[in-house]
Amino acid sequence: MTGAAERCPLSVMFTSKDAKKSVAFYRDKLGFTLEEVWPSADDPKWANLMLDGQSVMIGAEMSPEDAAKMCGGDEGAATYMKTLCEEFKSNKPGVGIVTYVTVKDVDAYHKTVTSRGVKAPPPKTQFYGIRDFAIQDPDGYRLMFFTAVAMETCQSCEMPLSDAKPGQMYCQYCSDEQGKLKPYEIVLEGTTRGYFMEHMKMPRPEAEKAAREHLKKMPAWAGRS
Repeated sequence: MTGAAERCPLSVMFTSKDAKKSVAFYRDKLGFTLEEVWPSADDPKWANLMLDGQSVMIGAEMSPEDAAKMCGGDEGAATYMKTLCEEFKSNKPGVGIVTYVTVKDVDAYHKTVTSRGVKAPPPKTQFYGIRDFAIQDPDGYRLMFFTAVAMETCQSCEMPLSDAKPGQMYCQYCSDEQGKLKPYEIVLEGTTRGYFMEHMKMPRPEAEKAAREHLKKMPAWAGRS
């Protein structure tokens, strides 16, 4: 996820029941810069706010009929926009969606926004290589602000990661050349032979049983029976 964030800057648009209030929240509370707004900041129908190259756009709620009128006679676009407006009116905004926004220092950013009155839990380091915290905007959209961090141990076998890059989850023994996690059976075999048999001097049956119990506790294999 962190690699994708580095390759593709965020660009998302939220429909808002009170666009002026939302623009003020992102600008004054979260520190976004208001780059463009139409027709005016006093009565925004659309706005683009930026944070470290990432864009959050705000679109004011419109009636299906007004949205269709703005499509220049394009029937396909008018139908699409009318559907979006009707769905927004009948559903809670943003249900099932969490938008991730990267920041340079998540702890410093959290301190800044909470000092401005934003309610947010303390940042937490996740096993998948990021440190994050969540907020909700005035319309209920959920955002997760995060910074990639270097993990101390492999999240597959618990081997120390002395030279880990931010966002790296696995050691060289548990990952392939692309950094992707190897299949469970390969990791199990390596843990059985490399650690429990060679290092701990256990016989094969006992070593494999110990390896299975050990991997069961690792985040990468959580939920595996």
